[in-house]
Amino acid sequence: MSFSPLGFVQRFGLSPSARAGLVLTLMLGVGLPTGAGHEARAQALDEAACADTLDTAERAYRNRDYRRAVSLASQCTDQAEVGDDTAVRAYRLITLASLRQGALVQARSAVAKILRIDPGYTADPVNDPPSYDLFVSMVREDVEPQTTAEAEPTAPEAEAPEASGAPPPTRTPAPFFVKPFGIGISDYTGDMPGQNVSHPFDFQEFSRGEGVPFLVHTELGYQFAPQWGLVLGVRVGNYPVVGYNTGTNDISDTWRYTPQLMVRYTFAPVGEAVAVYLDGGVNVTFGGEGTATTSGGPLLGAGVDVPLSDRLSFYVESRFGITFPDEGIDGSDVDASGPGTSFDMANQLLGVGLRIRFGGS
Repeated sequence: MSFSPLGFVQRFGLSPSARAGLVLTLMLGVGLPTGAGHEARAQALDEAACADTLDTAERAYRNRDYRRAVSLASQCTDQAEVGDDTAVRAYRLITLASLRQGALVQARSAVAKILRIDPGYTADPVNDPPSYDLFVSMVREDVEPQTTAEAEPTAPEAEAPEASGAPPPTRTPAPFFVKPFGIGISDYTGDMPGQNVSHPFDFQEFSRGEGVPFLVHTELGYQFAPQWGLVLGVRVGNYPVVGYNTGTNDISDTWRYTPQLMVRYTFAPVGEAVAVYLDGGVNVTFGGEGTATTSGGPLLGAGVDVPLSDRLSFYVESRFGITFPDEGIDGSDVDASGPGTSFDMANQLLGVGLRIRFGGS
């Protein structure tokens, strides 16, 4: 009998809101596969060895390494070797990890085998998530008409195809991400205007200079590890006071262009939950007329990524870039303008936009 995950969810008399909540919980940001799957079976272990193996599998599950959790737990499903209680514990862990991957076929198979071992099995309302409790109840209703057939003893060779089954195909996270367009507030910090003490949060750009302090930015990145990414970005901004001492005393010389190369660390697996991230790298700023020259230096930033789906997220971020030489972007150095710093800064005080992830399988 063929099995459709979506049909499995839809066939029960749940309200639309409950059904949507269950599907969203089971998808967990990785999609809802339609193909069949079987839990990976490695060489079977005895009951004593399985105690440690299942402890390790549970740690892998808590660390979101769901494929490893399934692989380890699948070594402890042979009832003849490990006993009923250990096999139920292993199938429970396989189910939880499979649900986190969106592998409903594999999860249903594991629950069906739990019910074959213990027909009266129910989820623990305290230690098991509500989605698991509901899923067990749904599988129970789905397989009850087949209980008699499933209870018949099977020949040892009937288990052979399952024992030799390969791990099911799972969806890998999207490794690439792009910020097609973002907007933000620009800030220049340096030696101009000379009569003012300048710092990133003085907001003098809102009351003097030419135009509005704003910028647009874009980026392309590669997630080479669950929490590490490499990012290439470009920022184009108007910095209203940066042109006081460049060109021919024309304050309209205020546009600067800033390519950036950064490494990003995210304090959670990307796309699974709201996550804070840190950026560190280098930036080069150019543009302007007259005495303005290309300059560059280190870059630091931070932001918050809010997933909207498995591929789309909203972000809020800030970045601060130091530029050398001191007279580069503003045509003025500390000796010429009096008290000040020996470097300038072209900053993004605040930026917002959408980030799209793509690739993967």
